Amino acid sequence: MVEPLAERTRVLYADAENRLLGIIARQLADGLDAPGWAERKLAAVQALRRSAQAVVDELGKAVTLDVFDAVAEAYNVGHRAAGAELGALSDRARQLVDEITPNAQTVDRLAEQAVNVVTATHRSILRAVVDKFRAIVAEVTATPLLGTGTRMHATQDAMRRFADQGITSFVDRAGRRWQLTSYAEMAVRTSVARAATEAHARTLTDAGIELVVVSDAPRECPLCRPWEGRVLTLTGPSGERTVEVEHALDDGRMIPVRVAGSLDEARLAGLQHPNCRHSVSAYTPGLTQTEQAESDPDGYEAGQRQRAIERHIRKYKRRAAASVAPEAKRAAEAKVRQ
Repeated sequence: MVEPLAERTRVLYADAENRLLGIIARQLADGLDAPGWAERKLAAVQALRRSAQAVVDELGKAVTLDVFDAVAEAYNVGHRAAGAELGALSDRARQLVDEITPNAQTVDRLAEQAVNVVTATHRSILRAVVDKFRAIVAEVTATPLLGTGTRMHATQDAMRRFADQGITSFVDRAGRRWQLTSYAEMAVRTSVARAATEAHARTLTDAGIELVVVSDAPRECPLCRPWEGRVLTLTGPSGERTVEVEHALDDGRMIPVRVAGSLDEARLAGLQHPNCRHSVSAYTPGLTQTEQAESDPDGYEAGQRQRAIERHIRKYKRRAAASVAPEAKRAAEAKVRQ
């Protein structure tokens, strides 16, 4: 429900990255065949830095506003979703939920954490732009002397490699390498998911709901598969066990419910990871029927393939923005359309 909220951040970073690549390409292309090209390019580093700084400053302001809006919206979505699940409760319980307004402090905390994570990457953007610009100038200057190509071809090849690598990249604790745009989208998607699930769980807990059931998402990944259709506790200890709870409609009647553990335990094991499509909903003792989880590995692979296609589209958009030669720009734009 809140996954699309992170797409706005991805677009902001993709646009900024393309603008930075375009600034570098235009600076390199200016006077490319004139004598003293390398000396003039190195003298223009400060102008390049100022142009890049303006893009990064604008990006920081836009991202801050976008993330706070996205997290607040996600929190409201989680709150409303929980309220909609409480139809089997008494009027007094529903009234209690309606009186609880979203927690502004929680929203601000989650949003600030997300902003800090994504904007921490901005410090490396300017350094990467300047360092790569100087490296390309040095590489291109040496290439004609070695007789391996013209200055135009050498510049285009260097910019193509730079565009494919991205402005900058990061390696997470699991050893995975992220490009700037993908990293920012992942961080914000994680934050909006946390906001929605936190609001959802808080609202259910405030209404006296202790049990939730994990949804069945046919395109599940191996991390989430063990938890599908299982009942979890919002509070209490971890570990699989049977609990005695009161029937939702029959006062005083206790029924056994098998729980797979706590929600926190499931999350630590991988449930609701970035890009996860699983949610939890209120489990009403005696009324909720858990469904048999159905797997769709072909659908999961198709989803992964779709993401790969989207990455390729972004790659050729970066190549188009970074093109020095007109024919290279036309070729990259044709690949985007393809």
